[in-house]
Amino acid sequence: MRNIFCKTLLAISAMTACGCSDFLDKDVDGHATDKNYYDTQYKMQTSLNAAYDILQSDSYNDQEWRFGEACGDNVLGTDEGLSSHMGQLVNFRFNTSNSWILQRWNVNYKGIHRANQVIHNIGKVRISTSEYAAYQGIRWILGQAKFLRAFYYFNLVKTFGGVPVRPEDESVRKLVIPRNTLEECYAYIEKDLREAAMILPTVYPAGETGKATKGAAVALLMKVLMYQAKPGVPSDKWREMKRMGDYFIKGEPMTCGEMLKYDGKEDWEKLRERLWFKPERLNTPGDPYETPETPLDALDNVYSLSYTDYYGAPLHNGDKWAYVYQWYGDGEFCRGSVFEAVFKESADGTGGDTNEGAGIEFFDVGTVKMYATSGILASLFGTDIRKDFLIHHQGNTPDGDIWQGGEGRYVSLKWYTPKKDKPQYAGDNGRNRRIIRFVEVVLMYAEALNECGDRENALAQLNRCKAQVNTINNSNKLYAAGGYGWLRDQIWQERRMELAYEWDRFFDIVRQGRAAEVLHAFGRNRPNSRGMSFVKGKNELFPIPQTEIDVSNSVVEQNPGY
Repeated sequence: MRNIFCKTLLAISAMTACGCSDFLDKDVDGHATDKNYYDTQYKMQTSLNAAYDILQSDSYNDQEWRFGEACGDNVLGTDEGLSSHMGQLVNFRFNTSNSWILQRWNVNYKGIHRANQVIHNIGKVRISTSEYAAYQGIRWILGQAKFLRAFYYFNLVKTFGGVPVRPEDESVRKLVIPRNTLEECYAYIEKDLREAAMILPTVYPAGETGKATKGAAVALLMKVLMYQAKPGVPSDKWREMKRMGDYFIKGEPMTCGEMLKYDGKEDWEKLRERLWFKPERLNTPGDPYETPETPLDALDNVYSLSYTDYYGAPLHNGDKWAYVYQWYGDGEFCRGSVFEAVFKESADGTGGDTNEGAGIEFFDVGTVKMYATSGILASLFGTDIRKDFLIHHQGNTPDGDIWQGGEGRYVSLKWYTPKKDKPQYAGDNGRNRRIIRFVEVVLMYAEALNECGDRENALAQLNRCKAQVNTINNSNKLYAAGGYGWLRDQIWQERRMELAYEWDRFFDIVRQGRAAEVLHAFGRNRPNSRGMSFVKGKNELFPIPQTEIDVSNSVVEQNPGY
């Protein structure tokens, strides 16, 4: 079912890229070198698999939950003392040599490097003019690589601000380049996602499930735009987010030129060639020939909020575990999932071998255990049915296992690993991790609508999300109409509840401009005043790892305050 990841990938990831030629005129000299390794679609696919493989690694998943959740106010942990790098991280009392900060830097650049190998070498693939279908396959590989590169850069920008943008044609190990500005980084990320959205399919053929799609590119682009905009400040970013939502959710047509923000500076034919659109002379009668005015494939019927599209059958009132089925069991690749990290699958989809992967039991990652804060249970969820379905204290688990948490220790069932998927060895896990869900797209759209002054439609989109929750227990509770600030706070509240423990809480409160406020309030209730050490104007960004500055002879500059 999933043929993303192969075991032939690591040899490719270390190769240094070199020049590429016109995609219709491929020369190969017959020697097995890095200059001609990438001459087939299969070889390009294995190289792409290496870029995907980062999402499966322990090093990637460890730092994702540490930064996205442990640094926020939704969890407390067993390792919050200042004697460890983990404790220093969550207390915002770290130095520039913190090992977790270095790991976040390195693992995302590793992903960027692997994606660069694909993008730079894609032009080496040899394709006969009669192999029409191959053009589509290569175009999809290119689109996925651009999506992944943008994804990894976005992780870095959220964490460090402006970072060095590595060129495609050089080995990252041989380069010392200065940091790009935040604006330059975001422009680079946007360009990759706009082009990916142009060339990726809405869905893949059977057997290729799990790859990044057009929907994944548009959803991530909306999120990137949201992180650049400021709440309460009119911006083209909010307006473009709204336009993306109109296209993604409401089904309003959008053209290639609109998605690309095409301004004519790049010759359209050259752009089509670079993005691997089939040349007009190779088209058969009826084949599309994309222009700036060509409408993009619709997305509005591809994804769904309905629980029946998660599980395949209506939920039953009182089914305690129904709400968490989307995170394990047979709920992988459902219509509520836009993009997810794939674990434990063979290249041919048979499930016969296993890949590197993180055992993502949220409450037991490595030697550190993370628990839901008592505050989120009482003050946030209240009587919301998701509290019972999401937060577990102790006793029976969904598949009959028993977890004894102890007094005051509540865990997130989103990352519960059922017995049938328990790791057979270290690093093996059979459950996917949801990275972008459709409900988040709807909530981003609601926020953009509110920022653009369309309160009525913003409330309608927000209540679409709440209405699905209400179907579990026949509740009629919805969010209420109000002014800008009232509606914004309700959207943020729903984001926190619906997206709780999905590894983005810290970055969410930072981009909302209220990290210090939230974490200081949180710290007053913690024995070690954990959040009180957060310094406004400094800790919104983490320091550039000291090793990176040292290696560059200070060409790479440190963030302010460190």
